[in-house]
Amino acid sequence: MKTLSVLLFLLAANGAFATSGSDALFPRPAALEPDIRFWLRVYTEIDTDGGFIHDSDNLTVVYQSLEFDAPPYSRGRTATIRETKARYRAILLKLASGARTGLSDEEKRVLALWPPGTTNERLRRAASSLRFQLGQADRFRSGLIRSGLWREHIIETLAARNLPLELAALPHVESSFNPNAYSRVGAAGLWQFTRRTGRRYLEIDHIVDQRLDPLAATEAAASLLADNYQSLDSWPLALIAYNHGASGMRRAVAAMGGTDIVPILREYQGPYFGFASRNFYPSFLAALEIDRNPSRYFGDLKPKGPDYYDRLEMPAYIPAAELADALGMTTDTLRRHNPALRETVWRGDKHIPRAFALRLPGNLAADLASVPAEAWRREQLPDRFHHVRRGDTLSTIAARYDTSVSTLLALNGLDSRHFIRAGARLRLPGAGPAPDGPPALVRVAPRNPFPAFDETGIVETSPSIADADLSVPRAPFAVAANNTIEVQPLETLGHYADWLGLPTRTLRRLNGLRYGQSVVLGQSLRLDFSATSKDEFLTRRLGYQRSVREAFFANYRVRETRRHVIQPGESLWSVCNQRYKVPLWLVRHYNPQLDPERLKPGAVVRIPTLVATNTASDA
Repeated sequence: MKTLSVLLFLLAANGAFATSGSDALFPRPAALEPDIRFWLRVYTEIDTDGGFIHDSDNLTVVYQSLEFDAPPYSRGRTATIRETKARYRAILLKLASGARTGLSDEEKRVLALWPPGTTNERLRRAASSLRFQLGQADRFRSGLIRSGLWREHIIETLAARNLPLELAALPHVESSFNPNAYSRVGAAGLWQFTRRTGRRYLEIDHIVDQRLDPLAATEAAASLLADNYQSLDSWPLALIAYNHGASGMRRAVAAMGGTDIVPILREYQGPYFGFASRNFYPSFLAALEIDRNPSRYFGDLKPKGPDYYDRLEMPAYIPAAELADALGMTTDTLRRHNPALRETVWRGDKHIPRAFALRLPGNLAADLASVPAEAWRREQLPDRFHHVRRGDTLSTIAARYDTSVSTLLALNGLDSRHFIRAGARLRLPGAGPAPDGPPALVRVAPRNPFPAFDETGIVETSPSIADADLSVPRAPFAVAANNTIEVQPLETLGHYADWLGLPTRTLRRLNGLRYGQSVVLGQSLRLDFSATSKDEFLTRRLGYQRSVREAFFANYRVRETRRHVIQPGESLWSVCNQRYKVPLWLVRHYNPQLDPERLKPGAVVRIPTLVATNTASDA
């Protein structure tokens, strides 16, 4: 098998399998060529220090390339993108009004990007479909180099299942061949499995997460792709199902009356079939083209060579530090080659589990016979839990057990969007006997970074802040008698749909919102409480806002406040994001009496001054 795998690797590395029926299995309709060219530009022309402002529906329309001095995910980048989109939105709305004479050079340029005869209505829609796409050239280049570590195993796995070898290019789209990649929705690893999908094929818990093992995840990805193809009988649809789900693609086929990929990508309006799903297949075709001809786009590259591993199956439980010592290596070496083992193992809260297949490169010869008998354990270290009570927050629980919020999130498979409810059980770090019954809650009373509120507004302030109480005032988030709410910072239509237990299309229909149209800060939104009570909705909403504060105050503290007098032309958004670099929700918390939509020059706003902390790194 090793000889076959080496042969396949060499064929793949030289693009020899590129003509193995790929035109039939992975067709490139002429209608998709503009989309493929767009993704070729994204993957090869511009690095992650820049990107494109473009139309989200017509990818031939790219308004501008941006380059940033600010670091990734910074407020400076966000502000530049927003300002640029606002400028093009104003131009498009002017053109949509019918203006065709007396145009500036920039307005003429924007108009010329659209085909002759484009209607005013289409230009009006374009004003609402501006999108920013981050460049990926540096990541793709690095991915081509990293791919050599696992390509042989990927090719061998696909060949063994009689799957198209072209699928070996898919990790370029998913992770740029980065086995440590995490997405915003919690997908992880080389093949970007979510926990929900990954558990169908992999072991995923607080001790082992095989999504982070490139070899095990490759086997799982091959299984998922094979299942998708068996369900859909089309490789383009099977690939899109990798992003959108097989059931979602079956609905698309039923709605469109066939498997023709172009009508599905251009016309299907199913729930959650957004930009990412529509572009998954074209972006794969672009990645496949680059993967076949890397030198054409990036010059001479030297992929890394594969590691050949020995597998040592654990006959019993064992502490990682003791195993590393017995094998004559550091725990860092052991950890580097066994990424599926979670932090609980390396921190000593859990043993390496029995039957775990430990991997070590062949040049690190190891023999379990050298491990002392007393190092092995008959049982795993027990879990410890905290039973959540009313009033608990992740920050107070973390303080109770001398740990961090980020550690609790990792142990319990949560992220900053999740909230905790009374009665839930949270797994804790550390080993030892589990407590008998719910532990007594130890109240922690740090100083409050937020002013206290009553119905008249601020009644108490704290100018010098050290720690954060993360309570959320109910009033701005309450539901009005007519079942409406006011959109608050960082909330989206998707959040409201999740908290209500309804599809977003129900809320769109109720509020007359178009597909793809976002809610805006301060907007009044009507809700449907047919599936969830108002009290439960409010509990979920406040839990989300509390989690936002917990994540924020894991990295920042408020030192003091300052007075800012609003100047002509300023908005609360520009004051927060451009001048002081503080979150809008935090400023609104200090100024509940202000209406951002009616802010006039001369108004006084209290601005918190932030100090960075180091607590985010103590997970």
